[in-house]
Amino acid sequence: MTGPAEPPPLRFPSYEPHAADPPASDRTSRVTGPPVNEVPGPSAADAGGNGLKRTPGGAHRMPSRPPEPPTDRWFSSERGMGLAASILIGAVTVLSWATAWSDWNSYRTLRLYDNDPDKLDQADLISGSLGMVAALALFAAAAVFVVWLWRVRWNAEMFCRGEHRFTRGWVLGSWICPVVNLWYPKWVVDDIVAASDPRTPPQTATLRSIPGTRLVWAWWLTWTVGLVLDNVAQRSVLDGAPEIGELRQNAVMSSISAASTTAAAVLAVLLIQRVNELQAQRQWVPWWATGDSNPPYKPLAP
Repeated sequence: MTGPAEPPPLRFPSYEPHAADPPASDRTSRVTGPPVNEVPGPSAADAGGNGLKRTPGGAHRMPSRPPEPPTDRWFSSERGMGLAASILIGAVTVLSWATAWSDWNSYRTLRLYDNDPDKLDQADLISGSLGMVAALALFAAAAVFVVWLWRVRWNAEMFCRGEHRFTRGWVLGSWICPVVNLWYPKWVVDDIVAASDPRTPPQTATLRSIPGTRLVWAWWLTWTVGLVLDNVAQRSVLDGAPEIGELRQNAVMSSISAASTTAAAVLAVLLIQRVNELQAQRQWVPWWATGDSNPPYKPLAP
């Protein structure tokens, strides 16, 4: 009687490199993004030459993401978006002067035709219509400008490793949060300009220590002055039927606000052009692919 047949010996096939695998030099010759979930190339220390780095415990080390680099897009030129924002900013400037004219027209109408309801109603209609159009233009310009700012912030984060003062969400939040909107947007722009400047090393640790430019300072001061004056100028109109003295005060402040807004608009257009030029001049290489720096690696969670 014969016993059960012995099972055949187990055979472990040796690793054979796939014919389609490119050599290590070809895999690293062109950087197209952060090396997320990409196995490092083979090195002389690898036992099997299979491109996987082995830890003493036998696990494979896989690369993880660098600290907060953008991973779902590449560099992009934002000249088109910047041009659209510049055009809308110009429209806001024209409408700010139209609004100032309507304030003077309301003052003149009340002074000369205080007993003519038709004239007063016509002046109110002109003032209200221009105010609505100006508000819509301001909203459109602000939306396009924030979109442009958001996109150049993405580029800036890829150019330079330096830590920004605020997270990316504050590119929008800094404009709509009360009180802090008087200085947070300037800091957001300061960091974008600093990271976009070709003179800023890609491995800069923080952008806070880089001083702001005079262009950003001038733009923000003129914008803030125009914003505050415009709010003050409209307060008495919203309170109810204004007196002739209040209309004159509104007209004066509206004119000053329009002048300040014009200066801020010109500086904003120059700022948009400057940031676009800086990002076009800088080599489109992400910070984690420059110099001897390597992105941090850690084992992936099971």
